[in-house]
Amino acid sequence: MSLKGKRIIVGIGGLSVLIILFIFIMTWCYPYSPFSVKKNYVYQHNKVLHNGKTFKQIFNEFKGSYENDLKADLNNKVPNLTIDRTQYVLPIFEQDWLVSKDSIPIDKMKLDTMLFEVKQVSEIFLSLLVQVDYTSEQRGYLVNNIKDLLLLEENIIQLKNGSYLSRGELKRGFRNLSTEFTKNFDSFVTFYERSH
Repeated sequence: MSLKGKRIIVGIGGLSVLIILFIFIMTWCYPYSPFSVKKNYVYQHNKVLHNGKTFKQIFNEFKGSYENDLKADLNNKVPNLTIDRTQYVLPIFEQDWLVSKDSIPIDKMKLDTMLFEVKQVSEIFLSLLVQVDYTSEQRGYLVNNIKDLLLLEENIIQLKNGSYLSRGELKRGFRNLSTEFTKNFDSFVTFYERSH
């Protein structure tokens, strides 16, 4: 092989190494970038306590109480729509990345699913607003829940479309999103408790 042929092979090999290194760096630094191979971010849940309890503990306490309400409501001739529809609301707060102690990978497909579910819950709240005769106080709580969900949608969309968000920006973004979900859950519980 001639010297020129060896230089071409070394040049192509060096270029290949540079491309692989570039893709590795982009995958690590910008997990959702078009150059990233995995296109996911591994989220480690904060162990933030609220009144000495984790979010999972608070959620499970409410869910247990709610399941008792649901069983009692099954005996009614006319079901309580707030109780009935709550079974479709709770799954957005029981997502693995919110309640698990483990690190959870979140890719754009998971963000799409999250966004879809939040939009579904918004529609449920809007239908409750029309179908149920709430007091003005209860309506106020429900309207606040709808507004909070719209903000949650915006936050999810920002993360989903954040192709060039760095790992640190994603960490902050998911931490804020987790806080928003917790806030939305507290707001929903307040509405639920005041509405029946």
